[in-house]
Parts: sequence; structure tokens; C-alpha cells
Amino acid sequence: MQHDAATYLQFIEDEERLRGLRRRLGSILTTAVAGSCVSWLAFVGGSPLIVGGCLLGYLFGLSLVFQSQNRASWAREEAMFEQLDIDPDLLDGNDVHRRLLLAAETGKFNEVQVKKMTGSIRGQDEKGFTGGTYDDNPHAAHTRRDITESEGAYDGLEGDLRRSEHLVNEANERYTAVAERQWKAAEAKDQDLIEAGVERLGDLVRTDWFEKNAKDGAVDELMGQGQKE
Repeated sequence: MQHDAATYLQFIEDEERLRGLRRRLGSILTTAVAGSCVSWLAFVGGSPLIVGGCLLGYLFGLSLVFQSQNRASWAREEAMFEQLDIDPDLLDGNDVHRRLLLAAETGKFNEVQVKKMTGSIRGQDEKGFTGGTYDDNPHAAHTRRDITESEGAYDGLEGDLRRSEHLVNEANERYTAVAERQWKAAEAKDQDLIEAGVERLGDLVRTDWFEKNAKDGAVDELMGQGQKE
């Protein structure tokens, strides 16, 4: 999940960089062309209609280039959605990109992935689901390979975390800290822990509190309450 979220965040970062580069390049070219047209009118004395027509032609060509770039960006986005098993049509609301970005940054990216939501498995992968087929006798040609032969083969392949991966890790650390504070607050208010004179649930388990407070049918009662809820 973290790998998919980091991949999507890196894709968004790359696309933003490309859009910014195109905007800057378009602004520079437009300024240069407009300056050339003004200079031509001021120093050469060309026809304003011709200069205006050239400027309009340039703007029209620039708009076609931007449209082509936008279509290419949409195609890359669709390919990314397919790679990450995301179906935008299944997401509620119109702001799909914002929901995907929020899910990636908060560690909930698996909730927007089709395969993760449907619980599907690797049906097309020969190492995945076998459909009830069993083979207790490995193929004779598939000899056993000692894992110690590969020791060190992958050392140094992992580089520094990217910005998107840092965001995911930071979100996970924040959620961990919040969950830990909530757990400690719940333990501090738990009447059973207070009566037993312990601070943590693990300490309560090590005492004889559960034996002294055993109740017949407690599990059935708890299961019944869960079904009612």
C-alpha cells in the first residue's frame, strides 16, 4: 500500500513539475513574440494587421500545443490509474484527484484501489491462486537454490526516500502517535485497571483479575451486543 501511495504521490509531483515548466516556457515565448511584434511596429513600421495576424497565429498554435500536452497528461494519468488498480468512476464525488491525494497522504490508499476493495487475488499470476490444484512433487528441473548465494546481491539498491515517501512516513508516524495517546488515555480511565491497581492492560492480564471476575456466557453476551450494533 505504501509503495502504491508513494508511486501516486511521485506521479503527481512529476506532473506538477511538467505543468509548471510548460507555463514558464509559454510565458517566455509569448513575451518574446509580443516584444518582437511591438519592436517591428515601432522600428520597422510594418502593417499592424500583418503583425496582429502573426500574433494571433502564434497564440492559436500555442493553444494547440497546450491541448496536445494536456491530452498526453490525461493519457499518462489513465495509465497510472490502471497500474494502481484505480477506477475513478467508482469514487464518490467530483473531486477525484483531491480524494486520491488525501488517501495517499493519510495511509488509506488501499481504500480507493479496486483490487484491495474487492479482495481479489493474483488470478493471472502463476505464483498466486491455484484454483484448488495441488502438486506435492516439485519439478525435477527446478533445483533448490540456497538463499545464502544471494546474500549481498541487493545491497545498496535502495536510495534515499523521495519527498512523496517522506510524506507517507510522516503521516504514519503522526497516526501512530495519536493512536498511542488515545490508548493511554483509555487505559487511564479504565475502571477495571484502576480497581486492580495497575496502569496497563498487559499488567492486568498477568494478575488473577480475570479468574476472579470470570463470568459464564460473557463471550456469548459480547457477541450478541456486537450483532445488535
